[in-house]
Amino acid sequence: MNTVDINIPRVNQAVTALLCLLGFVTSRPAFVAVAFAILVLSRFGGPKVAPVTQLYVRLIRPRLRPDGPTEFEDARPPAFSQLLGTVFLGAALVALGIGATILGWSLTVLVASLAALAATSRICVGCILYERFLMRAAA
Repeated sequence: MNTVDINIPRVNQAVTALLCLLGFVTSRPAFVAVAFAILVLSRFGGPKVAPVTQLYVRLIRPRLRPDGPTEFEDARPPAFSQLLGTVFLGAALVALGIGATILGWSLTVLVASLAALAATSRICVGCILYERFLMRAAA
């Protein structure tokens, strides 16, 4: 089983929430596009090219935990949640691009809200969906 430092998904969720909320509050889809690009790089490029992972590993973790991570979690649920966020932000960008602003900003706020919830409380809706449906289907 592939594992991940438990803090990496939380930092990624916080950055995603912040960028989406900045985009919504300022009505600038560019912030949403940056969040989407980070998610795409992270999801499909792996940890070596994931900007938030690299930020955490190189700058944040050495100051918080110089001896390295102490808690790990299964990487599959957060990866699935990240995939859902990527799909929904992609749909938001398409909606914003074609002028369906209510739909676009609604999807953006949905992603921001769920990412903020996961980052602050460790309640990850995408992870729960993965564990309830996909892990059960594989069993």
